[in-house]
Amino acid sequence: MSSSILYLIILLCLVIIKTDAEKILFLMAQSKSHILPAIPVAAEMVKLNHTTTFVVAARMKEALESEGITLSHSIISNSFDKYYYEDIIRVTLEKMAQGLKVESQVKWLQGTNALCHEFMNDKKLIDELKEHKFDIAVIDYAPVLCFTIMAYKLDLPFVSFGAFIDATLNRVPLNPAFTPTFFSAFNDKMTFFERVWNTLRYICLVARPAAPTLENLAVKYVPEKPAISNQEAKQKAMLYIHDSDILLDYPQPFPPNVILCGGLAAHPSKKVSKNIDTLASSNKGLVVVSFGSIFKTFPNNTFDKMIEAFKQISDLNFVIRQGDKEEKTDNILRLPWIPQNDLLGHPRTVLFITHCGRSGSMEAIYHGIPVITFPLSIDQPYNAAVMENKGYGIKMDLHDFSTEELIANIKQVAFTDKYRHNIKQASQIFHSRPQPPAERAAYYIDLVAKHGDKHFRHFGLDMPWYSFYLADVICFLLLTNISSFVVMYLAFRKCRRYLTKRTIKHKKE
Repeated sequence: MSSSILYLIILLCLVIIKTDAEKILFLMAQSKSHILPAIPVAAEMVKLNHTTTFVVAARMKEALESEGITLSHSIISNSFDKYYYEDIIRVTLEKMAQGLKVESQVKWLQGTNALCHEFMNDKKLIDELKEHKFDIAVIDYAPVLCFTIMAYKLDLPFVSFGAFIDATLNRVPLNPAFTPTFFSAFNDKMTFFERVWNTLRYICLVARPAAPTLENLAVKYVPEKPAISNQEAKQKAMLYIHDSDILLDYPQPFPPNVILCGGLAAHPSKKVSKNIDTLASSNKGLVVVSFGSIFKTFPNNTFDKMIEAFKQISDLNFVIRQGDKEEKTDNILRLPWIPQNDLLGHPRTVLFITHCGRSGSMEAIYHGIPVITFPLSIDQPYNAAVMENKGYGIKMDLHDFSTEELIANIKQVAFTDKYRHNIKQASQIFHSRPQPPAERAAYYIDLVAKHGDKHFRHFGLDMPWYSFYLADVICFLLLTNISSFVVMYLAFRKCRRYLTKRTIKHKKE
């Protein structure tokens, strides 16, 4: 009898666990810088009894497995392989590095539009996603709008995820007096004319959602459902998991549906390979040089100037991610791939030279390593400005620097305590928190998956832009004041005319 009761209790517990479990779809842009931060969040979701599935390109799955990273569940998308996001961004950055800003934007738009079209017309993928009957999606906030449209097509509630959040589109309070717009290189202590320029940029961003968009993707790809604008599709997000941190940003107010979880890709360092460890374990300090997994081609003689500078600093060893094969000369080791996070956590590492992507910047803060930054585009100039403003390092221009300038900056950052002290302090703050970022992100995703977003979502997200920014109220007050002024002016003129007539009449008498 007692064994039957015990069996029944166990069965009931399993039913409860199964009932609470959610099937979560992860839709990420096919770039390591976008997927790697999501993997620890998915791992935490599994600990909470949920199942997670990534839609990936075959190329991305192979690349992750080559680094020892295995996804528990994945669906291969041929459209992701045909228009590989990492290739799109690589071409964009290479054009940007050559100073071809307009051409880089054209290439990016062409690539992402082609990716969206292929993705939304992948009937095999759509049928497979429908068969899985997912409960909620975690969607990359990267400017690949079709991910949001896919969630709308599948009737999935979703959480936005990534290192970027559009403050104006997603109705995050932003005061241009002290909060620089995301793609600017201003800091929070702006001059008068910087505040003027920042305000104008902000007004343009505010007005943008009201302007005609490139194409209404919901109307095009989801004709079976009510038509919604691209803006409305984005604003349906239950939460925004923002891979950012006050340690890599300026203090600003966020509504409760924006959850700061910076440093998702950072983790304790592991032992590096023998060829790297031999160089790193010498008595010299180690400098890690990496411009990410995407950017591989340097403009003109830029890389030659860097190598010349490195050769002249014999007190330091340099490990560089560049090229297609391993090369070792004097104090320089060049490799096609490096374990960046593990090297930043190496006890001999004293400096990180980087393009200042969000994940790499947070890894530098996590391990307390000062930086020299060469930002190119997207969020990199903003990140670099923040890093320099907070005293974590020095920002340089990839298009305009000399070997002598680089040597001086390397010596200043690597051999003085100022920058090391500032970023070590930031690292201590990061590690003092009671909840790691991946655990924090998983907690909130679990919360909205179970209970919805009514306690997080503010009504401003559902208001038309002119109501949210009080444009209608301002117009009403202006019209009221103008009308009052006109009435008072006309009354004054009438009184004056009346008094003038009386005065003339009195004089005649």
